[in-house]
Amino acid sequence: MTSAARILLDREIPKKNLSFQSVSSIHQAWSKFSNFAHEKGIRRLEHITSDLAINYGKELAQKVNAHECSAGYAQRLVSAVNTVMKLVNTRWRAVKPVKDCGIPKRMAVRVQAPSGMDKDDIDKAVAELRVNGLIRAAAIVQLAWCFGLRVKEASLLDTNKALAQCNEIGRFHVSAGTKGGRARFAELRHSYQLVALRESAEVQQKNRSVLKSDSDWHAFRERELFEARAVIKKHNIKQYHDLRAAYACHRYKQITGNDAPVLTGVIVDREADRIARQQIALELGHNRISVVSAYVGGMA
Repeated sequence: MTSAARILLDREIPKKNLSFQSVSSIHQAWSKFSNFAHEKGIRRLEHITSDLAINYGKELAQKVNAHECSAGYAQRLVSAVNTVMKLVNTRWRAVKPVKDCGIPKRMAVRVQAPSGMDKDDIDKAVAELRVNGLIRAAAIVQLAWCFGLRVKEASLLDTNKALAQCNEIGRFHVSAGTKGGRARFAELRHSYQLVALRESAEVQQKNRSVLKSDSDWHAFRERELFEARAVIKKHNIKQYHDLRAAYACHRYKQITGNDAPVLTGVIVDREADRIARQQIALELGHNRISVVSAYVGGMA
């Protein structure tokens, strides 16, 4: 079953549905389920049922509760099963890790301050990226830091349209690349945000986003964004996701007047903290304020 799954996954690469990296990680996760299925006497893909996948997820839930693996890891393993089985059978009913299997929800809490808090580091990284010809990656860094966008959201954003919306109503619509299809508005609050949009629009020119017209998100991520990592690390930015966390920490300070808990280890005003988390959750495109702990620190 492991080899058969790999063949199905590899077929998705030329279709640009999956990247090489995604195929590798999904296949690795699938192999664990394949071992589980073999132990149950199942050796063919067409014999796999939702009940088998749910039982697998329930075993993973027990491991999470026993602190043998994290909730996030267990959920990714179940997700890999869904991905492969959807390729086997388009009518496959996706197994839900939390609802069907009882795997706890992920509750990541940031305990270290995000890199990229200093605007000087951002400006220097952007400048070097441009010198190296990585102008699109430079635009992504600016948009992620200035507006708290996910890398995919920043990559697919029509900055020409966003700039026009900001000039008209002071905010722009974010819909492409959002998680779970949850669209939202990003507000214009500072002059440097407008600069970032203008400079990104110059990169975009007449394309649909900052990506070249003959490129796609997966190729851009695997090439230019991957190459740009070495540059941003030189300027004290550990990873792209930290740009989003830095945005959240800055917004926390603007809303509450206090530094984010991840920076100080304390929550000065509980009510102000709650209000800030609600607002930041909306700005980042999340439904639950508990998720904000992964950006600004815990609520305890």
